[in-house]
Amino acid sequence: MNAVNDRRLSPRASVISFVASSVLATAAATGLFVLLDPRAQAYWSGRFSDFIGLVRSIFVR
Repeated sequence: MNAVNDRRLSPRASVISFVASSVLATAAATGLFVLLDPRAQAYWSGRFSDFIGLVRSIFVR
């Protein structure tokens, strides 16, 4: 029994692992949504092209 107690996660590690797994699950669900919905694809492709245009306008003169 002592070996099991030595391998327990600390409360901070438990919170970090919960947040990390929640972020991964949300990102996976959002990714599937974007891949399957043509309207979401159009929306996000427009947002990414706007962002790329912003970055180019900042760095390219």
